[in-house]
Amino acid sequence: MANIALVCPPLPGHLNPIANLGRALKLRGHSVTIFNLPALEQRAKSEGLHFCPVGSQGVEALARNIEHMARQQGLKSLKFAVECSRQISELLCEQLPQALIKAEIDLVLVDQNEPAGGTVAEHLGLPFVSICPSLPLNREPDIPPPFFSWPFAETTASRLRNRIGYRIADWLISPINRTINRYRIRWGLRPLRSADDSFSPSAQLCQMTPEIDFPRQRLPSTFHYLGPFCDNSGGSVPFPFDQLNGKPLIYASLGTLQDRNSAYFRVIAEACVGFDGQLVLSLGGGDAVPFTGLPGSPLVVKYAPQLEILERANLTITHAGLNTVMQSLMFGVPMVAIPITHDQPGIAARVRQSGTGEVLPVKSLTVGRLRTALERVAHEPRFRARAHAQSQSIKAAGGLVRGVKIVEEVLSKNALRDH
Repeated sequence: MANIALVCPPLPGHLNPIANLGRALKLRGHSVTIFNLPALEQRAKSEGLHFCPVGSQGVEALARNIEHMARQQGLKSLKFAVECSRQISELLCEQLPQALIKAEIDLVLVDQNEPAGGTVAEHLGLPFVSICPSLPLNREPDIPPPFFSWPFAETTASRLRNRIGYRIADWLISPINRTINRYRIRWGLRPLRSADDSFSPSAQLCQMTPEIDFPRQRLPSTFHYLGPFCDNSGGSVPFPFDQLNGKPLIYASLGTLQDRNSAYFRVIAEACVGFDGQLVLSLGGGDAVPFTGLPGSPLVVKYAPQLEILERANLTITHAGLNTVMQSLMFGVPMVAIPITHDQPGIAARVRQSGTGEVLPVKSLTVGRLRTALERVAHEPRFRARAHAQSQSIKAAGGLVRGVKIVEEVLSKNALRDH
């Protein structure tokens, strides 16, 4: 059995799916440890995994800054996130190597959004596997950059647009690459030129399916679409199931980064007034104070047991975070996507192209527009039919079972190479 490290951004949307994979590997007898900021220790241990803190002095301020991303939107949010990521990358390059050596790590699972993890693994001569808990960052001329809402198209004009978009993306993340490349040069490694240079040559695991992603032609043979990394072993979330009234259930969640006092929640509640259904509104935060007096008296909770709710749901209102989108489709639930920031516009574009829901940009969000979108998704059978088709493709993708098999194959190949 192996000692496996998990390295990902300190955000629930990234930690949750990679921790699910970690637990599945733990059930196979492997020792699995999350390496991250000290502030995540309790969260990591609640996932049933070992934890090793990286960093000490000053990292509390960095953890607070990450929490402030909820108050940012658009380009400002991206720049803020890049600076936080740059600081984390520098911290990992400085302190992760010794931590991995001390823990006698055999293999590292690295989020695509944390290129420093792969760099450290290369430096130490350790095998690593890239994990895609959000949109794959793998570049192709016909695939728009993940932070844009552009549709897929195979035209000269769209390729030119995409090329410009990637140049903008390269400019945005250049502080991260410059930081990592300082260490790569010091360690005798080839500098990173693009995100693709940081991905594992052994295996890349994605929690999408090809049916929901844009059509790709240039993925390496080591890239695997697995569907959502879901299990039910992460601990139960209290929920007042006795307050469900039996009407068609509308589940609304804007993720774990969105400001808990957001006016968006009130718009959602008002748009659902008069709808033949019951709205369950998840605020997505342990520190959230549930709203009172919202129109229509929805059932409002800090957290919801998302898989259990989606299994009962007729429709989802989501910020287009990949976890919620893929889990909704796993149960064949169509949605209205309200992308807010980061890669959410790109995910929403895939929801639109797949025909599994309507998309309403957050800048266009009004009660009337949202109500119109909800009525269309609820009453036009094509949305539910497309969502059901996606559900079937997810069931065939293999999920965590296939993911564990691939990770263990990488371990076996490297064990044979070492002997």
